[in-house]
Amino acid sequence: MKPFKTLLFLIFTFLLLAILSYFFPIQGIRIGSDLLLRFPRLETIIINENNAHADISGIIEQYQIEPLDTIFESDTLEFVSDSIEFVPDSITSKYLTDTISKSAEMKPDKKAILPGSVKQKLEYPNNNRNVLFTFFESLHNLKTSNDLIRILHYGDSQIEGDRISSYIRKELQREFGGSGIGLFPAVIIQGTTISVDQKLSGSWDRYTIQSIRNGNIYHKRLGALMSFSRFAPVIQQENTMCSAEITLRKSSNTYLNTRKFKNLKIYYGYNEKPFIAELKYKNQTLDAELISVTKQLSTISWKIDNSVDELTIHFKGEDSPDIYAMALDDFKGIAVDNIPLRGSSGTDFTKTDLAFFRSMYQKLNVKLVLLQFGVNLVPHIVSDYSYYEKQLEKQLKTIKSLRPDISIIVIGVSDMSRNEGGKYVSYPNIEKIREAQKNAAFKSDCAFWDTYQAMGGINSMPAWVYADPPLARTDFTHFTWKGSTVIAKMFFDALMSDYNYYLQQTTEQIQPNTNEIN
Repeated sequence: MKPFKTLLFLIFTFLLLAILSYFFPIQGIRIGSDLLLRFPRLETIIINENNAHADISGIIEQYQIEPLDTIFESDTLEFVSDSIEFVPDSITSKYLTDTISKSAEMKPDKKAILPGSVKQKLEYPNNNRNVLFTFFESLHNLKTSNDLIRILHYGDSQIEGDRISSYIRKELQREFGGSGIGLFPAVIIQGTTISVDQKLSGSWDRYTIQSIRNGNIYHKRLGALMSFSRFAPVIQQENTMCSAEITLRKSSNTYLNTRKFKNLKIYYGYNEKPFIAELKYKNQTLDAELISVTKQLSTISWKIDNSVDELTIHFKGEDSPDIYAMALDDFKGIAVDNIPLRGSSGTDFTKTDLAFFRSMYQKLNVKLVLLQFGVNLVPHIVSDYSYYEKQLEKQLKTIKSLRPDISIIVIGVSDMSRNEGGKYVSYPNIEKIREAQKNAAFKSDCAFWDTYQAMGGINSMPAWVYADPPLARTDFTHFTWKGSTVIAKMFFDALMSDYNYYLQQTTEQIQPNTNEIN
């Protein structure tokens, strides 16, 4: 067929479909009792960027959305299936340099965030900001101590790729010390982090909460990352020697301070037979240890020269330990750990071995937990989310019971949109889920930060998608890298504003009373 005739045919076909779309009943045509025929409306096929949505010009102005303001020039991270296959990242990047600043004086930061400039403040049960004072005390003590404290940032796919966590980590480490990516699993799911490059060799398996449900493992010891990895089967049929390697490279796709670290630590346990752990650099053995049988959580720790940009850990043995986490850290300061739990709504913590969970929290010196879930719950619309509120409350109270000095901030569900008659509008249940999360937080004596309201509230997601540069992806669910940085900045501002409030309160309490009459 000649090109001209092909063009006419396509135009005729499009007009025919447009006419059919216009006259076809919106409610569809029912055939029998089980079959309903529907034809898409033309306006639902064509995305209309002029639909009414929230005004976020104030956010863009306040946070100066520019390409250099974020890590990445382009947003190319794909959300891929859960697989342990290693594929090198191909994301082009532009990173920012960091500097570490320290001050031992108990006074608000000279660059303190003023309360009036905070876009979305933290909320507290009965407006009691003392809920976070224990964490703020630990934070302040880092100015003069040699401690390493941890913030665990749990979330769903919204935080995959070290989104949000990476900016929070950068800013906290710049102010309070520390470096490195923090905790990560021995088997990193492709697409869930960009802050370290990992290559695997050998027969690695990863076990999660789904492994417990499926009966693939005989215990519930998942640990702080809600997963563990092995280089040998859970049940060995015969005395077979297994070997495997993990090669770690500093990533160029992240902040400079994340690529600085001084300590490599492996959290492992419950190996039935001894195994060898060997640390190598460019085929040169730096250290090798014979690890004995253990029935508890243990650690292997190696001091790392900061100039080293690649390391390989070689494992060999007839049985593998359960490897619960690896960590690239400093010896002191603050560590912020990005822990994405794909598909989760944050209600599985209590389904694990809590005694083991507690032992790992103690060893990690966890001081703050951030829980950021909700997007997996949104598509399942129900009229009442009290069931979710009760489930989340149970999780929060359980986590708080793991350490007497632990604090928790629930980061609420973000806005999500669906196409209704050609317009992208917020799901009708977003605010109900947000309220359930807030109620659970307050009942558990935890703080709450409202992501949905910070974005601009109802119908704000389309505004983020159509912003220039885009702040959210065209799935109308996930943030772009630039958008995740804006969210992280707003959250960090709120956290530091209340930290400075804590410093002011503490200073006032220790001030001498100069008005006392002798």
